[in-house]
Amino acid sequence: MQLYPAIDLMSGQAVRLKQGDFQQQTFFGDALTIARRFKEDGATAIHLIDLDGAKAGEPLHLSLIADIKKETGLFVEAGGGVRNIETVEAYVGAGIDRILIGTVALEDEALLEQMIELAGDKLAVALDAKDGIVQTRGWLEASDWTLERAIEHLIQKGIKTFLYTDISRDGMMQGPDVDGLDRLKRDGVELIASGGVTTVEDVARLKEIGMDGAVIGRALLDGSLSLKEVLRVC
Repeated sequence: MQLYPAIDLMSGQAVRLKQGDFQQQTFFGDALTIARRFKEDGATAIHLIDLDGAKAGEPLHLSLIADIKKETGLFVEAGGGVRNIETVEAYVGAGIDRILIGTVALEDEALLEQMIELAGDKLAVALDAKDGIVQTRGWLEASDWTLERAIEHLIQKGIKTFLYTDISRDGMMQGPDVDGLDRLKRDGVELIASGGVTTVEDVARLKEIGMDGAVIGRALLDGSLSLKEVLRVC
């Protein structure tokens, strides 16, 4: 199972929100410095989300994300505000390994097809849900899609990699939605767990049910979880 230490970006800093609430922020310092530390501790991949970009509807940290890729050499999956073909082109040009889209995947079928044609298997969809309903616009709005219906629809469109975040657990240090993740598994589809992964036991349980990857944010940033210990479990 691939581990993705997470850095959410606001004003160039690493930040974590509670349940996606922009009013409940905790800052952890310079994002590039933290990315270097993850690399030193053994990480081979990193998960970067441009929270300012998700709120604005356009990327605001592309240059920082590109710098993190260049300076660390890690496998970088990144997203936040990726809502047009020009942004996908920019991410591809910057050498980003996986490009996460959200809102646009369910709202603009023609654009989704263009993005898939351009990025291919580098394109993945991040589905953020609350009470089983997919949220959009940086978690600020509820969509008309249930989580499972959205996944089935996007598989038919050619998406092969999904990241699922249970917003109610994100940043709360209460463990991931293991039962929900287990229900979402599909043959031939890569599924990455995000939100609430807090302990070594959480990681072991996700590996046990067959998750392809896990994203861990706050627990690594605040030091309550050792990256080296988690990597041994993965």
